[in-house]
Amino acid sequence: MKKINIAINTRNTFLRESLVAIVNELISRSGNLKAAFSYKHNDFLDKDIIIAEVLPGEIYLCNTSIKNRKKNSSVIILHSYDKLPEKELIVNCLKGVIFVSIKAVNIDKMFEIIGHELKKNELLPLTQGIDSPLICTNCPHKMLSKSQVAVATGIIHGFDIGKISALNKVTPKTITWHKSKIMEKYSLNNNYDFFQFINLLKERW
Repeated sequence: MKKINIAINTRNTFLRESLVAIVNELISRSGNLKAAFSYKHNDFLDKDIIIAEVLPGEIYLCNTSIKNRKKNSSVIILHSYDKLPEKELIVNCLKGVIFVSIKAVNIDKMFEIIGHELKKNELLPLTQGIDSPLICTNCPHKMLSKSQVAVATGIIHGFDIGKISALNKVTPKTITWHKSKIMEKYSLNNNYDFFQFINLLKERW
């Protein structure tokens, strides 16, 4: 019986448990596989299948955990975009992965997608090295400007617009403008998206 290492990375507990149930159902049908699950957001080095949810704006950020994944691993990216960004705007480490819209996918389609990747991994030889062919050259990942970093850092520390403007010796209007430019750069549609993105930066910094 072949063991398949599966990473499930989502903050949504209901979604995570649903994905585990789908995998377990498919595994039981197979009879030739057993699954070992991991729920750590940066534990992809030896994973055969990675199912990860991206937050608003995350699709434009460098993702070293996914970049350094196991060679020939399957990556399923769950997203909430109405329409994905143009292919050339997506970071290199997410090129060639399977994108699945949480808003649009139904349970049968999710079974089909995961089942296909399980079958593919079942047929792979066991001697697969931890060697990623992905490169960072010409990656279109986006970075905050120095001023935008200052604004994001202030918000991460819980400061309001007035406090951030005073610390940086600029007007509140300037801080608000920089915030709007962050939202524009990372395609954040509203304040909820913005603060999810800021929390993501907090985790990474």
